[in-house]
Amino acid sequence: MSLKDRLKRLAASQPLLEQAMYQAYRLKNGSSVAAEIERRKKLSIFDYQQLSAEIPYGPEERVIDNNLYGYASYLKKYAGLEQDLKAYLEHGLFLGGIVHPDQYHWHFPRIITMSEARRKILKSKIPQKESIAIGPYLHYASALLEAEEMKTLKKSLGKTLLVYPFHSAKHIKIAYDEDGFIREIKRVAKDFDTVLICLYYLDARDPEKVAAYESEGFKVVTNGHRFDRHFVARQRTHIELADLTMSNTMGTHTGFCVYLKKPHYIYKQEIEQQPINLKELKRMQVAGAAGDAKQAVAEERKFFINLYRELREDISPEQWEATAQFWGFEDVKTKEELGRYFS
Repeated sequence: MSLKDRLKRLAASQPLLEQAMYQAYRLKNGSSVAAEIERRKKLSIFDYQQLSAEIPYGPEERVIDNNLYGYASYLKKYAGLEQDLKAYLEHGLFLGGIVHPDQYHWHFPRIITMSEARRKILKSKIPQKESIAIGPYLHYASALLEAEEMKTLKKSLGKTLLVYPFHSAKHIKIAYDEDGFIREIKRVAKDFDTVLICLYYLDARDPEKVAAYESEGFKVVTNGHRFDRHFVARQRTHIELADLTMSNTMGTHTGFCVYLKKPHYIYKQEIEQQPINLKELKRMQVAGAAGDAKQAVAEERKFFINLYRELREDISPEQWEATAQFWGFEDVKTKEELGRYFS
């Protein structure tokens, strides 16, 4: 474990220290970050350059991960909550029973996740904490554009294919056959009017990657920076505009697309994760050391890739059932239920 991770988890376990750090970042960046995020809300969804630009850490929520992708912000807005959640909100789909190490260290006694199946895993692994399943986080966000704006934009786009290429991460570059993926996109899109390529904000900053897609006449979009609270609303906007969605592996986006009744197709590719420095290589080696957990993740990922390997214009009952279980389609909560839970 790196010194940075050790210090972060020490702070997370100490309420007074954690509160002091939160307040310091709020004082330093809070107002400027909030203003910048609201400015970006008004930008065109096609302005990937501005939407992918850096945003400093200016937290709305005390738990660090709760400030990712806007999930907590929209959940609170939906439930009419103004206070901090005082809970750890998992920032995506976790496979194979994996539990993020930070969850053990945060002093807050609650964990928020998507599915009841996942809640049971958390209960068995962190029994001292209470967990709640709330369904797909996308449920609590609305599209950024008003209904008439969406209607007008959809009319201009026509039949639309939305594509999620597997994305890079901080300190990790992703390698796969991009030419082969583009050929498959073109094959799938032969009867479509528009192809939207949704790049993660780090990849949207890569001129070569962007050019590879734009040179084919595809439109590049991004959900925005990970600290942009409108990330999830922008993602919902893209999905609602689509007629078919596609990727080259499964991810949290898979369930979000299906939940909004958009068929999904996965073009299976071999994907390599390449650390950009020796420290990150060592961290990945440690993370991959738990053989059983690694195998369980691989098996569940393979299951979903195979589940969506067929190009089709509908969602099969098998696809819906399995995805609903992992993403918690039946576990969404009402405003009143959330209000009672967090009161």
